[in-house]
Amino acid sequence: MTNKKEQDLKDKARKLHFDSIVVDTHADTISRMIDPPNNTHGIHDDPDRARDHFPIEDQGVDISKRLEDGHLDLPRIFEGGLGVQWWSCFVYSGYIAKKETVDRSLVLIDALKRFEKMHPEQIGLALTAEDCREMVKQGKHAVVPCIEGGHAINDNLAVLRQYWDLGVRYITLTHFNTNNWADSSTDAAKNNGLSLFGVEVVKEMNKLGMVVDVSHVSDKTFWDTIEVVNKPLMASHSSSWEVCKHPRNMKDDMLKAVATNGGVVCVNFCPPFVSEQLRVESNNLRNQMWEEIEDLERMAKRSRSGHYDRSAEFIKEETSKIQQRYRIIMSDLEQPTLSDTVDHIDHMVKVAGIDHVGLGSDFDGIANGPVGLEDCTKFPSITEELMRRGYADGDIQKIIGLNTMRVMEENIGK
Repeated sequence: MTNKKEQDLKDKARKLHFDSIVVDTHADTISRMIDPPNNTHGIHDDPDRARDHFPIEDQGVDISKRLEDGHLDLPRIFEGGLGVQWWSCFVYSGYIAKKETVDRSLVLIDALKRFEKMHPEQIGLALTAEDCREMVKQGKHAVVPCIEGGHAINDNLAVLRQYWDLGVRYITLTHFNTNNWADSSTDAAKNNGLSLFGVEVVKEMNKLGMVVDVSHVSDKTFWDTIEVVNKPLMASHSSSWEVCKHPRNMKDDMLKAVATNGGVVCVNFCPPFVSEQLRVESNNLRNQMWEEIEDLERMAKRSRSGHYDRSAEFIKEETSKIQQRYRIIMSDLEQPTLSDTVDHIDHMVKVAGIDHVGLGSDFDGIANGPVGLEDCTKFPSITEELMRRGYADGDIQKIIGLNTMRVMEENIGK
């Protein structure tokens, strides 16, 4: 393109973006509002980092101000034209053993609602599609509460119903962990997909109008869910397995099934979910890391000469050093780009159709976004790239927001 043509495209894309309802279906920023900064940012994309993570509430950052780190705050939300955000209450699996999954969920929901009440001129709680439209019309940011991790219901439908009353509008059936009624894509199966109680959970969510979210579930759980749901479901932050073969991504037959169901799959920005090369390199390095840690533990147990301190504290300290060294190594790997991310959108549109693809960044649950998608101010770049690839204006508007708005409305009503 000539410089003038390029500038004209940028101007047209920017106008379209800010004239549209832009929806992101997954961000983990609430945890940053209440937990110590060093403990939360980027932990979501790496299950190894969550193993010993037990946050302490009310030590978080003030996201009403522009921050130097993280991916979302109010100034950047408006700079990026992000009209609607599904704000995830991410409940770490560590809370299961502490029997505090419900407590943690309530703390997160409360934090989001307190934040909304502190800034009524900028944001508003949105529990229906019409609420979202009205907030955006008023120039506000629409806040939709949701929960990540089906273990948060504590195997109790009464708790699920109470979450609905508190404003929760989707729950991911699993997280990295398999729970007592649904198997995860990144953990050992123990339910052969959905258990009988899991079927009841899905039916109750449909009855309430709560969107059933299949991001993180195993293939068998996905297919069991497809058989049970009677409303359009959502994969709030999953990309294409054909483009990047991460177990968190969705295979083509799944994309087609979501389309038949009338649902939506929302592309995830997590770099190892976007780039196949990075996924393979990261996995290899992570395997090497755990081999070193296991060697350390074996040597400590075998030591009889005193050369190795067998104490748990020593092993913990050395393990931490090994993990930190590998994180530095992995941070130097080549990262995917905005264009690589839109490649996923292209493939998903080709397979599932234009009406069944959306955006689910996973911001503040991942350590970093792809190059060109570093934070929420970069959402206009997606609109620009889609326009550059020849998408019609109306189709772009579907991808960046209208498809997920439709699924919300078909579940909850107007």
